[in-house]
Amino acid sequence: MARSPVRRVAVVGGGIAGLTLAVALGRDVEVVVHEADPGRAGAGSSLVLWRSAGRALDRLGVLDAVRHDLRPVGRGRLFDLAGRPLTSAHDPGLAAVPRPALLAALAAALPRGVRRVEDEVTAPEDLDADLVVGADGVRSRVRGLVDPARSARRSTPYLALRGVLPRAPEPDRVGEYWGPGALFGLVAFGDGGSWFTTHRGAAGPEPLDVPAVLAQARTAFGDAHPALRRTLAEAGPGTSATRVWVAPPLRRYTRGRYVVLGDAAHAMTPNLGRGAGEAVLDAVSLAAALRAGAPLARWEARRLPVTQAARAASGVVMRTALLRRGAPVRDAVLRVSLAGAGPRAGRG
Repeated sequence: MARSPVRRVAVVGGGIAGLTLAVALGRDVEVVVHEADPGRAGAGSSLVLWRSAGRALDRLGVLDAVRHDLRPVGRGRLFDLAGRPLTSAHDPGLAAVPRPALLAALAAALPRGVRRVEDEVTAPEDLDADLVVGADGVRSRVRGLVDPARSARRSTPYLALRGVLPRAPEPDRVGEYWGPGALFGLVAFGDGGSWFTTHRGAAGPEPLDVPAVLAQARTAFGDAHPALRRTLAEAGPGTSATRVWVAPPLRRYTRGRYVVLGDAAHAMTPNLGRGAGEAVLDAVSLAAALRAGAPLARWEARRLPVTQAARAASGVVMRTALLRRGAPVRDAVLRVSLAGAGPRAGRG
């Protein structure tokens, strides 16, 4: 195995991507993780893990630490906003894990030599390292060093709310509800669950005013199924509100000594549940490439097509879910698949 010429790595961002890379790489090279706001580790709702990401975390020895927090994502289906099924129920075969629990497990697994520094990196080009890795999310500063023409994050017209359910939703209500300009999700895992919404809306600068966004959502879902209206009415203080931002479509993930991964490279709308998992896979595959002394271009050639395809596909799903003029045609097409499912269509 070739010896990597990279001996010092500066990781900008201490989220899922940055900590996973530090865990995977920290025994082989000198790693410094720069995080502007460590307090954010305690915030956030559940993340979806596809099987490939779970296997990668297992190889790092991290999965056992969160195994008691893992919850299978329940069977769900698509509905219109009135609650009429558009597809039959299906088991996605996914697991959900609380973001704070996963970050805590990654932090606990960091090799002893990894240093964590609390600072905001405004000039990543000044960092003293053989490799500077941008794991700094959709607002990435490192992205501008990799692809200067596509450095700025991109806004969408959508606002998103997320919250935790005080009890598990009724099994026949689990799934996504699609309507003109609005989307609602009820997720079941274990004895509880979570909910999320997306709707077109205007709001002031971030951080957004949660009560104001909740008021918009209650109007947007005013004619929706009672389970959705009740969820919004009961939304507690843990509810979060954000504008949906995405990364620009990048043509490269590496340039010289700079690399981007995770949301810095391919932040996408949340519709496929791929963001956290792809960040994990980016990190473990980059660590493997560095240990093997492989050219960064080879890693980029593997990860860029699949993650950019996921970013684009997630956007297509979002636009399809929130169709306005084409919603009746979309729903009619989906109901054809429901009818074709036969007697199974009514099962939860």
